[in-house]
Amino acid sequence: MLKLTLPFPPSINHYWRRVGNRTIISKAGREFRERVVARLKRKNLDPIDGELAVEIQISPPDRRRRDLDNCLKALLDAMQHGGVYHDDFQIACLMIERLPPVKNGNAIVTIRELKLNVEPTSEQTIKSAVRICLKCQKTFDSIGPANRICPICTRINRELGSIPECVLAKERGVKRLNGEVLE
Repeated sequence: MLKLTLPFPPSINHYWRRVGNRTIISKAGREFRERVVARLKRKNLDPIDGELAVEIQISPPDRRRRDLDNCLKALLDAMQHGGVYHDDFQIACLMIERLPPVKNGNAIVTIRELKLNVEPTSEQTIKSAVRICLKCQKTFDSIGPANRICPICTRINRELGSIPECVLAKERGVKRLNGEVLE
């Protein structure tokens, strides 16, 4: 696990600029990237391999209204250029949270590597990973990339009947073509 405190990123609205028919990173965006890269070089980090889970806590510099998603691009790209990871494509789980304002603002970033265990089965190889449940937000061992709800929440869903029958039928191995059951 890696925890970083970085400067408050510029909004995506101020990150890009058009010059003629080209789109470039603005002066504010380049300065932010340089500050982040300088901080990360002092830490002498090796890039993390594999899938990542990233948690970001943003503390803005003031009480103005801001969209949380507007600061992601600058922050994630700057960490990539600083050598935290090879490519932001590696991020499989991303959570962002707004905290109360602090002087000058900051971003606290926690990065965890998702552990993939390859277990051979009779028919195929299944990748197991630690994931965060979409319902209860607790971590669990997931089998396969589509498994995003923990076994406890899955059981509760089945008992309450909140999973559509077509999904349950698919789980039971019923073959379908365009939503119609094949017999």
